[in-house]
Amino acid sequence: MCQTPFDILIIGGGITGAGIALDAASRGLKTCLVEMKDFGSGTSGRSTKLIHGGLRYLKQLEFRLVSEIGKEREIVHRNAPHLTKPEHMLLPLYKGGSLGKLSGWMGMNIYEWLAGVKKEEWHKMLSIKETLQAEPLLPSKDLLGSILFYEYRTDDARLTLEVMKEAVRHGASAMNYLKVTSCLYEKEKICGVVVKDQLGNREGRIHATYVVNATGPWVDLTGALDNPKEETKLHITKGIHLVFDQQKLPVKQALYFDTFDKRMIFAIPREGKTYLGTTDTFYDGDITNPTVEKADADYLLRCLHTYFPDLNLKITDIESSWAGLRPLIQKPGKGPSEISRKDEIFESASGLITIAGGKLTGYRKMAQRVVDRIYDKKGGIQPKCITDQIPLPESKFKEWEKNLSPTAGPPPSIKAWLSYSIEEEFCCTLSDFLVRRTSAAYFHIGDVNRWKDILLEYMAELMNWDEPTKSKNMQDLENNLRQFSG
Repeated sequence: MCQTPFDILIIGGGITGAGIALDAASRGLKTCLVEMKDFGSGTSGRSTKLIHGGLRYLKQLEFRLVSEIGKEREIVHRNAPHLTKPEHMLLPLYKGGSLGKLSGWMGMNIYEWLAGVKKEEWHKMLSIKETLQAEPLLPSKDLLGSILFYEYRTDDARLTLEVMKEAVRHGASAMNYLKVTSCLYEKEKICGVVVKDQLGNREGRIHATYVVNATGPWVDLTGALDNPKEETKLHITKGIHLVFDQQKLPVKQALYFDTFDKRMIFAIPREGKTYLGTTDTFYDGDITNPTVEKADADYLLRCLHTYFPDLNLKITDIESSWAGLRPLIQKPGKGPSEISRKDEIFESASGLITIAGGKLTGYRKMAQRVVDRIYDKKGGIQPKCITDQIPLPESKFKEWEKNLSPTAGPPPSIKAWLSYSIEEEFCCTLSDFLVRRTSAAYFHIGDVNRWKDILLEYMAELMNWDEPTKSKNMQDLENNLRQFSG
């Protein structure tokens, strides 16, 4: 990376940065991407893990956003069907709720028309009887019926990784654990960055004609390296998710339901668990390690008790949890849920291009806008964006093995899986593997706690680690596990 200049250097290895790298490389730009931690370790690995169309943005009359996001959802599904599984979502309707039968029917029709939803995935209106058959746990009092519609479940970190791998296949250079420490200039125009290797403690200089800041919640901090006096662009909000054993929260299918304060939350079954989310609160804490506070968990439990009082779920029933941050464009005077999820592009006096805002589902279109902007600056012929036609190949390993005995050892395939992740997927640490390559720390935290010592030895053997490196990896993993289960 330090040997030769690039056309474009992208700072940030989340889904937005990965999307820009794929778009730029596939259009012929010599492309480089650096990420200070692991790919997908920020917002792009801590979402609700849905590729969804933004039904709730109809309330904010953001018709263009609903249309674009809905159409992008279909493109993501077409290009990566192994990562976007169609998921029936049940939206129960109650007297006094934010949606009635007529308004719900009208809203869904407008949404599906704007989003270009396939006919076979149009919604269905269910009667009270049909609703209770679909989800017997729901209370029958004041129930009006429900809406059954489609969303797509994904693994957000895995999607980010597959987009990054495809960018590399198209010629991009990408590296995690490279932190940008300062910017380089020529005639007052940004022409590259200084990077520090977070694992090997080396430094280097990478030069590029165009530099893009796609660092999500770190956008303002990265921008300050270019101009310390630059105005704040972001309003950061936090969303949390709680994971329960499915026997304790035994929903038969995914639910999308009203809260007592007129928000909407999800309850989604996955791999023998059910996860619940999300909150939406302003956040000004540590953006590197956002945590789930007791007040966050209490809020979601209160929402849950409104619908399922007989389950009597408590904080002690939570198996694991995660907190993610939304890098929203600053809009003074608006509440967390009122701020638009639109993306915006900014350009500093030195030429640093910044992309902020947006949603996981809309990453490809955000990337297209950035690369179009660069070609506008370059002048000449602008190659057409082709990322809507680039399929993402299926990974060799898909998910943690189910129904493993607690007394048995790790999955038999684990060594091969580890080796594949190291050789093919930029995996550098044990946390990279257990948090982002497999999602085991989220949905199989008991297995991870039982087998972490064995897994450490496996990885140390493959990576030829010395004792201090092994110790550092275990400490990092245990810090993650405390964060997820604290």
